[in-house]
Amino acid sequence: MRVQPWLVVLTLAGTLVGAHQVVDVRAHQVVDREATVELTAKRTLMSAPANISVGGGFVSGGELMDGQGGAKVGEGFSHCGVLAVSVTVPPEVTAHCTSTFRLADGDLHLSSLRAYKSMAGGFGDTTMAVIGGTGKYAGARGEGKATRATAAGKADAVYRFTITLVG
Repeated sequence: MRVQPWLVVLTLAGTLVGAHQVVDVRAHQVVDREATVELTAKRTLMSAPANISVGGGFVSGGELMDGQGGAKVGEGFSHCGVLAVSVTVPPEVTAHCTSTFRLADGDLHLSSLRAYKSMAGGFGDTTMAVIGGTGKYAGARGEGKATRATAAGKADAVYRFTITLVG
């Protein structure tokens, strides 16, 4: 029996369309699952030099507490590269920062641009991309919001992080 070429093409096309639909359904299922992580961070480390310049870098970090700022739940550190420095006094600094939050159930990795009105005072409110993690957070994606919890310019920089994980 001879198989018609048009039948082979239709069968193959139907198979590919069906496979595409399965992939779409699975993608929607992943997107529909969300989790929120709320943390408070108190900076205890800042290595920025007094004469900061474009191309330089610094490290900052400290303790992570539960969302209410109570019990210690981990530690977080950021490595930042300086992208721009204003001529104002004190200079305003724009930096690209990658952060790792080490928690009991894994590490959470983030990336963002930050605007520092003064290096001692910390950065302003910002949005961060979740770029992965380890343990419970392996393959994590999503978005985080960092909101200043202390007055701008104060040396004891405290931030509230609300991180929405997708997938």
